[in-house]
Amino acid sequence: MQDQSIATIKKKEGHRATLLLILGLIVFVVGLVALFSLQGKAVRFDAAYDEHGDLSGYFFGQLEEGQSYTALQSLWLAVVRRRLWVMLLGLAMVVGYVTLNRELLYNQKIAPFVFIAPFIITFLLFFTYPLLTTIKMSFHEVTGAGSHFVGVENYKNLFANKNFHTAVKNSVIYMVLTCAILVPVPMLLAYLTESKMAKTGGLFKTVAFMPVLCSVVVAGIIFRMMFSELDGAMMNQLRGLFGLKPIAWLKTASGSMFAMVLLCFWRWTGMNMLYYMAGLKSIPTELYEAATLDGCTNWQKFTKISLPLLKPTTIYVLTISIYAGLSMFTESYMIFGGNNSPKNYGLTIVGYLYRYGFEQVDRLGFASAVGLVLLVGAMIVTVLQLWVTGTIGRKKED
Repeated sequence: MQDQSIATIKKKEGHRATLLLILGLIVFVVGLVALFSLQGKAVRFDAAYDEHGDLSGYFFGQLEEGQSYTALQSLWLAVVRRRLWVMLLGLAMVVGYVTLNRELLYNQKIAPFVFIAPFIITFLLFFTYPLLTTIKMSFHEVTGAGSHFVGVENYKNLFANKNFHTAVKNSVIYMVLTCAILVPVPMLLAYLTESKMAKTGGLFKTVAFMPVLCSVVVAGIIFRMMFSELDGAMMNQLRGLFGLKPIAWLKTASGSMFAMVLLCFWRWTGMNMLYYMAGLKSIPTELYEAATLDGCTNWQKFTKISLPLLKPTTIYVLTISIYAGLSMFTESYMIFGGNNSPKNYGLTIVGYLYRYGFEQVDRLGFASAVGLVLLVGAMIVTVLQLWVTGTIGRKKED
């Protein structure tokens, strides 16, 4: 009887603790919904609420003279104003539930979900929600006074704009050139650095990695001066050594692209070398020793052993290079001293998005369409690359 009564008490306590968890989750979700319902207007809403101002631009519409909000409406406005405290209260309830059930901390079935919870929450808050909001905004004309539905008008205007075609062309060319350089060159340099032929490999690693630590803002300003049209600019002085006349590098299509690609090569060669050196470390040395006994040359060791076994590293480097190439903006902005380059030679897709999303007023819906096109384009190129390299879409051989 005593055991049954103890079991009954524990069962009731378990139900109460479960109720605390459910209430905590509900309160947290309510605070989260209140936060997202403001759609970026939190500061203005807080100021209007504290000053007892007009809230019709946020919730419930305009009040008639002598009319007041209902009890439920007033309660919702109070929750929205104190949304962060509501979310913290919900989290406190969840923590209280875990405190009352400490055995959950040692439950092997629950532990995996606890470990992945921070990633899931971060993914939902900072990727999924902004993505859904961007999709919604791309079908609206967003102005300071509000927004209204325009359908696919933003997309029609986007694909009919010549500057957008120029931005896509520049970004694709930049991506192809940087991938063609930043994959094979760092791989070869990493192999030579790790080989026994390199007597000063440690010094070379340090020198090669130092540009990675340099700010892109500082590097962009330096490259802008290097490629200046003045006679004393570094690149024009190099031309003078070969008897060539100075040119305006950044006022030509080829010169502008060369400057941007060279900056990318200078900054990221050391980082990609680091990836490849890590990949080379994972290759068993016995393979190279066996190849030496068979009389293989260094070139044969590289092509027959290192190159095939570095395929996972190459795919990773290629994937991040594709993304970096399509999303490049800061390098171009600093080299040209702004987002307006001569004849749009330095205009990229992200620069085009920045032009309409931040530099111009009331074009945020159009900029959202640009961002979605960039996202879809980057995904298509990346998935296609992964399929060509055999990472996805092909069955593994037994």
